[in-house]
Amino acid sequence: MDGLILNDWDFPVQEMDLWATSNLEGVPDIEVPRHIQRAIVRTDTNQVLGTVGKNYKIEKHEDVISSIFDAVNNANISKDYTSKIEVFDNGAKMKGTIMFDDMVIEPTVGDYIKFQVLFYNSYDGSWAVQQSAMGYRLFCKNGCADKDTIAKTVAKHTLNGDLKASASKIEHGSQRFFHNQARYTIWSNTPVSDLVAENFFKAHICKMPSKTSEPRWNKKDLERLMTLWGQNKMEVGANKWALYNTCTYWSTHTQDFKAPANLTRARENIISKAMKIDFWNN
Repeated sequence: MDGLILNDWDFPVQEMDLWATSNLEGVPDIEVPRHIQRAIVRTDTNQVLGTVGKNYKIEKHEDVISSIFDAVNNANISKDYTSKIEVFDNGAKMKGTIMFDDMVIEPTVGDYIKFQVLFYNSYDGSWAVQQSAMGYRLFCKNGCADKDTIAKTVAKHTLNGDLKASASKIEHGSQRFFHNQARYTIWSNTPVSDLVAENFFKAHICKMPSKTSEPRWNKKDLERLMTLWGQNKMEVGANKWALYNTCTYWSTHTQDFKAPANLTRARENIISKAMKIDFWNN
């Protein structure tokens, strides 16, 4: 919309041509062909939000938000929810959260998890249009991101992108959410030693590329994870539930870093992949 700005995420954007400028005297500016690169500009502030390729198609934040809420309503799983919309990098990125206050499980006594839907969009091409459904652990405010609780819909910013958020995915995600109560309870009764936890972090969370046969890992991340593991052991015991929540805490508590939203998404992807190994099926 080009009129009054009603929300942080509701502002006008436009594709614009790019120009290459030289510092050498007498060298003229050169227009960058549109099929190579274009700029996405926030026209109310004249800020360049990003540059994109020829196949990029603008999906407005307001359209993504509307489609997600339509999908939630069509899924008809609950009307008792609250929502939060956040923007980052001058509005280039958007994250939305819908929390269902009446959809709660309790894997262990006093440890409550709510069902939530997350969605994302960006104007700089860094985040695809994405919707996911998962749990949100109230005990320490971290998301429960694993291969089963996530029900993803991803649409790339291309001319073939589909903005229709899937109501069936949200419904399926809610079913998996309630199914996981039994799974989490089993984890809470499955012992895990310090050595097993450390080896899991080294192999699946902190692993770094190596040109030799000697494995490498990020020592700073490993130390942080082992500290979190110790804290979670004290809270819920030395078990898989503590290990799982160590991972999700590490992935979502990024507020002290320079770009917390980007880091959270990157870490959640790492945790999602780590949850797919057979270790979590036993």
